[in-house]
Amino acid sequence: MSRSPTYDELKQRVDELEKEAVKHKRSEKALLESGEKYRFLVKNIPSIVYKGYKDWSVEFFDRKIELLTGYDVDEYNSRRIKWSDIIVKEDFETARESFIRALKTDKSYVREYRIKSKAGSIHWIQERGQIVCDNKGKVEYVNGVFFDITVRKEAEEALNESEEMARALLNAATDAVVLLDNQGMILDVNNTYVQWFQKSTDEIQGSCIWDLFPPEVTGQRKANVKRVFESGKPLRMVDERQGIWNDTNIYPVYDSRGEITRVAVFSRDITDQKRTEEHIHALTQQLIKAHENEHQMISRELHDRIGQDLSMLIIGFDTLFDDYPEVHPGIRQRISEFTKILHGSIMAVRDLAYDLRPPSLDQLGLARTIFQYCEDFSEKTGLSVDFNSAGMDDLRLDFDTEINLYRLVQEGLININKHADARQVAIRLVASFPNIILRIEDDGKGFNVEDRLVAASNEKRMGLRSMDERVSLLEGKMRIKSRPTEGTKIFIEVPYKKRNDR
Repeated sequence: MSRSPTYDELKQRVDELEKEAVKHKRSEKALLESGEKYRFLVKNIPSIVYKGYKDWSVEFFDRKIELLTGYDVDEYNSRRIKWSDIIVKEDFETARESFIRALKTDKSYVREYRIKSKAGSIHWIQERGQIVCDNKGKVEYVNGVFFDITVRKEAEEALNESEEMARALLNAATDAVVLLDNQGMILDVNNTYVQWFQKSTDEIQGSCIWDLFPPEVTGQRKANVKRVFESGKPLRMVDERQGIWNDTNIYPVYDSRGEITRVAVFSRDITDQKRTEEHIHALTQQLIKAHENEHQMISRELHDRIGQDLSMLIIGFDTLFDDYPEVHPGIRQRISEFTKILHGSIMAVRDLAYDLRPPSLDQLGLARTIFQYCEDFSEKTGLSVDFNSAGMDDLRLDFDTEINLYRLVQEGLININKHADARQVAIRLVASFPNIILRIEDDGKGFNVEDRLVAASNEKRMGLRSMDERVSLLEGKMRIKSRPTEGTKIFIEVPYKKRNDR
């Protein structure tokens, strides 16, 4: 008959479990160190990369900002100087409103405003940002880049004052600039624009701009120029042609009578920026994959090792006094209380392991794992969940697609249970090559979609923004259809790649 563990042995085992927990914390720290790859990337691109927070404090990863503003980068990173401190007062409200508008759409924005350097000089800034929310839907930080567009802005203002001054500024601008009349005739160009087409100024000036572009490009661009002439409002477009990405702004130019007689077109080659964004996107996916791998390792440790050790402790407590029938009832009662605590710990460990990474995902596949999760969720919450899949059983998915589809279902059900007051949920997962379609419907109280997306940034909830981010990482699309009292329908479509490791 095996000997029951002593109190000192049990205490020693608990100490060992605590050391294991410290070990897992160190693993999380190692994951963060992989962010050094990101720092190397942003240091070597021409724009100024930053990370911003809700209080307008900013962090920079290199010293390029010092040349623009005159302030030391450490003053920003230590929050002694906030970005709001150097924005020209008259432009602050416009910049803030741009951020609010971004929350109503896709959380990305482009805004232009003036800043004042330490020496007192004024610079025009174009800022491109992406708002990032935490797992509760609350704004956490902003990733973005700054461009100094002072020359371009000065050129725009000079167009209304002096043709001679405008000419000098246009040639100083790195953007390609062209002036057009309402027929598309080129009235003036700067050196950058001429270099794009490898022609002389005399060859281009006076010709029709639409003759310089292929037919498949001309139609849309001609329509955009016409729209600016008719509306009097600036227009911006970003497009790609033959592997070159351009960010183009079209501005109306007024004569002394207040009539629009021409438009100024400013076009910037943002191919390098697009490539940088692709690199950052790829790095983000790698970090998510590493994070999920770490979750998988911790989950297995919790489930297979720590959970089993806790079970052995329960057995030890239950049999501790089998050979001592005369033990005081009070001691037995205390042991019984400890056993109950251990039972609760086992359930908490298993729930935590399942949340980190369900072991059945590798063992049973995505569809059966989601089915099992829906069953467990329904049992715990009382919410009726009807899950069906088609075409998924023999499908082999890559890592990112599989884990993120599982997370989308998980987050969707949690949101419904917290906010929808629903009684029934229907989930459909269908493989229709080359896409996987996920549909989540509930019969809850519904909501106004636009209002909800705006409010999500200020409320302590996971929200639909988190789901949208995962869909974006999978290069998919998500549509939300909902009205008050009419429930909610979420349609998600993501492309999938077959994997070859099974």
